[in-house]
Amino acid sequence: MINILCLIAAFGGGVFAASIGGLASFVLTGVFAIAGSVASMCGAGDASNILLNYVAFGPFFGPYVAFAGGVAASAFAKKKGLTENGADTITPLSGLNEPGVLLVGGVFGVIGFLFKELVAGNLFAGTISPRLVTDTPGLTVFFSAILVRLLFGGKLRTGTELISKGKAFSTTLLISMSYSLVVGGVYVGAVYAGVPVEGFGGCYPQLIFGMAAFGLAFAAMGHNFFGCHHIVIIAAAAVVQSYGATENLYIALAVSILFGTLSGLLADITGNMVNSGTDSHIDPPATAILIMTFLINACFPIG
Repeated sequence: MINILCLIAAFGGGVFAASIGGLASFVLTGVFAIAGSVASMCGAGDASNILLNYVAFGPFFGPYVAFAGGVAASAFAKKKGLTENGADTITPLSGLNEPGVLLVGGVFGVIGFLFKELVAGNLFAGTISPRLVTDTPGLTVFFSAILVRLLFGGKLRTGTELISKGKAFSTTLLISMSYSLVVGGVYVGAVYAGVPVEGFGGCYPQLIFGMAAFGLAFAAMGHNFFGCHHIVIIAAAAVVQSYGATENLYIALAVSILFGTLSGLLADITGNMVNSGTDSHIDPPATAILIMTFLINACFPIG
C-alpha cells in the first residue's frame, strides 16, 4: 500500500533536487546512506530506518525521486532553450529562475515514487520469485530517464561505438576489477578475522554505495573522479550473497570481482550507446545496477 504522505513529499523531493542539481542530490543520498548504514551496524534500528528508508532511499533523496527529478528538469530546460546541455546533472537549476523547470522535477519525483511502488516494488522485489529481484531505485531511474528522452526529445541511441577503446577501456577494466577486489576483499577479510557477518553484512552494500555516491562530490568540484557506485554496490552485494550461499570466502571474492567488473563494463556500454548526447541523461550506472542485481539474485537468491 502506497504511503500517501510520502507520495506527496516526493513532489518536494523532486523540486529540491532540480533546484540544487541532480548530482548534488545524489551526493546527499550517499551522505545519508553512510549514516544509516553505520547506525544499523551500531544497533540503532530506528535511526537507521529513518535515514535509509525515508531520507537516503525515500522521498527526500531516493534516486528514483531526487536524481530522476533533476534529470527530467535538466532535459526540460534544454528543450525550452534555457540551457545548452540537457544531460547536465551538475548545474543547479534554481539559478534559471524558471518555476516551470523546477515543477517538472517535482512531477518526475512523483512519477518515480509511483513507478517504484506500483511497478518495480510489485514485480521485481521478490513477489514473483526470489530469483527475479532487482534494485528498484536503479530500475526506476532507468525507466524514468527513458520517459524523459521520449517526452523531451532526442534519439534513444546517441553513439556509434559499443564500448570504449584503447586506454580508456583498459582504465575502466582495471578500475572495475580493482575496486571490486577491495570491496570484496574487505568483506571476506573481516569474515576471516572473525567479525560477525550478521553485524554488518546486511548494510554492507548500502555503506559501500554511500561512500561511492559521496565521492561524486569531487566530480561536482570539477575533478576527473571515476564514478564507481555501480561497480562497488554490485561487488558488495555479490560478495555478501555468494558467501551466504556458498560459505566459501574464495568463491565469494571471485564472484565479487567478476560481477563488479561486468557492472563497470555494462555502464561503459550504456554510456557509449545512449548517454553520449546532450538532450538528456540516461544513467549508465543505474542501468548496470539493475541488470547486475537481476543476475546476482538469479544466481544467489536471498532467503
